[in-house]
Amino acid sequence: MTADERPSPPTELDRVGHEALDELATREPAALRAASEYLEKLAAWKAGGTEGGGEPSPADGEPAAYPDGVPERASVSVTEIAGTEYYYFQWREGDEIRSETVRR
Repeated sequence: MTADERPSPPTELDRVGHEALDELATREPAALRAASEYLEKLAAWKAGGTEGGGEPSPADGEPAAYPDGVPERASVSVTEIAGTEYYYFQWREGDEIRSETVRR
C-alpha cells in the first residue's frame, strides 16, 4: 500500500461498526493507536482471555440465564448491598412494572 492509498474497512462489519470506523478515521494517529490497543485487549477479553484468570462477564453485562418468571427482555443492572452483588431485573407487563432481585 502506498502513502496515497487509504486502507479498506473490513467487510464483516454491520452499519454501526462502519459508522464507528468512519468516526475513527477523522482522529489523529496517536488516538488511532490508543484505540487499536484498547480494541485488541477488548477482543482478547471477550474471547475469554481475561487477565487475572477470571471468567469474563457476558459482553452486555447481563447474566447468562434469567430466573424463572423473568422475561429475557428485562433490563438488568448489578447493585452491591452490604458487600454482596445482586442482579436487579426490571420489565413491563402491560401497564405494570415488575422487578426481581437475585444474588449474583
